[in-house]
Amino acid sequence: MAIESGLDRRCTFVALGSGVIGDIYGYGAASFLRGINFIQIPTTLMAQVDSLVGGRTGVNHKLGKNLIGTFYQRQSVLIDTDTLNTLPERELASGFAEVIKLGLIGDTESFAWQERNMDALMAR
Repeated sequence: MAIESGLDRRCTFVALGSGVIGDIYGYGAASFLRGINFIQIPTTLMAQVDSLVGGRTGVNHKLGKNLIGTFYQRQSVLIDTDTLNTLPERELASGFAEVIKLGLIGDTESFAWQERNMDALMAR
């Protein structure tokens, strides 16, 4: 569709949505004209956390997860934490699991803060 629309290297792909949307648009931005600008606006906590890690875009194939993809840095990531108020409890909890995982891996102070404040975080 980008080709048929006559888009060129001056265009920017903007991904508004979940991690799947970000991955698809990121892969498209990396592939179209060998790379164009890409802005991500993640709307789930999981996507917000993943987009901040930076540069990974992956598309699943019937033979496995993330078999097609690239590393391609976004021009920017815009996060509106108010979108988290629209998430079902399970989706929010799934995102917090990702936050906790990152805290366990590399930031013990962050993890300790999360542990002390999880009830307030889940209460929104």
